[in-house]
Amino acid sequence: MAASNLTQQEETSSEPIYATATEKAKTDYPYYLPNIDKYLVPETRELLKKYSGIPLEKQSEHVHRIRDLAFRIRAYPCTGLGTFLTPYISLSPAYQTIITRLRNERATFLDIGCHLGADMRRLAFDGAPTDKMIGLDIVSHWEVGFEMYKDRDWFKARFVEANILDKENDYVDRMLSGKMDIVSMSAVLHQWSWEKQVEAAERVVSFSRAPGTLVVGHQIGNVEAGKMVAMGVSVWKHDASTFQKLWAEVGEKTGTRWEVEARLLPWEYMGWDPKDTAFMPKGDQVLDFVVKRLS
Repeated sequence: MAASNLTQQEETSSEPIYATATEKAKTDYPYYLPNIDKYLVPETRELLKKYSGIPLEKQSEHVHRIRDLAFRIRAYPCTGLGTFLTPYISLSPAYQTIITRLRNERATFLDIGCHLGADMRRLAFDGAPTDKMIGLDIVSHWEVGFEMYKDRDWFKARFVEANILDKENDYVDRMLSGKMDIVSMSAVLHQWSWEKQVEAAERVVSFSRAPGTLVVGHQIGNVEAGKMVAMGVSVWKHDASTFQKLWAEVGEKTGTRWEVEARLLPWEYMGWDPKDTAFMPKGDQVLDFVVKRLS
C-alpha cells in the first residue's frame, strides 16, 4: 500500500495512520533512507562524542541502529529520513533566551512530541539543568532515547506518555497545568485539522504558568495555507499569517493574549535535503515559530 494511496484518515484520530503502519513502511513509504549519514551533522557528532561518549568512528553504526529501533515504534518521516539527527531547538530565534531562563531562572520546560528527547539533550549539553524538564508524547521512545544518548545516570527529565488532546487525563493536568514556563512543540500541530490544532493549543495555554511563557517549535507549513491531504491525512498547513490567526482564536477562547512570530523557511535552513521531501505537497516549507504569552 503506497503512502500516496492511503485512504484519507478521519479526523477522529489523534495520530496519523501512516505513523502506526510500521510493518511495511521501509519498503512502501517514500521516507525511509537506508543510509542517513548525511544527517549526522557536525553539531550532532560533537554532542554524541562529548555528551554521550560515543567515538566518531562508531557513530554511524550507532545512529542507524537507533533509527531502526525508533522506526519500529512509529514510522515517522523524521525517523525514516534521519532528520531527527539535525539540530531543532538550537535553530530557534529564542534559543539563547531559553538557555538563559533554564540556567538562571530554573524555568520549567515541557517538550510536547519529544520523540527521543533530542532537544532536551541539546539543552543539557549546552548547560541547562534537566530536573525541571518534562517530555510528553503519545507513544514512548524514552528508552530508545537513553540508548541513543547513553545518559541514564545523569539525565533527570521526566516522561509522560499521553495524548495532548485527551482533556480527561487528570494525571497530566495535575503535573502540568499552570506550571510550564517554556513549551517546545515541534512536528506536532501539522498532523491535524484547524479545529484540532486549536484544541491542542488550548491545552498548551492551560499548561502555561503566566505571562512570559514561551511556546517554540517548528512544523510543516505551506506557502498557500489551507486544508489539504498529506500522506492520506486531512490537515491544515499554515503560513505565518494563518498561524497568527490560530493563536488569536486560541487567545479569545482562553482569555489570554499571545504575541506570535512565525516564518516560513526552506528545507535547507533545517539542514534537510530537498530531494528527501519531494513526496510532500507542493509549496511545503518549514514553519518556525516563537509564541509569547502577554496576559
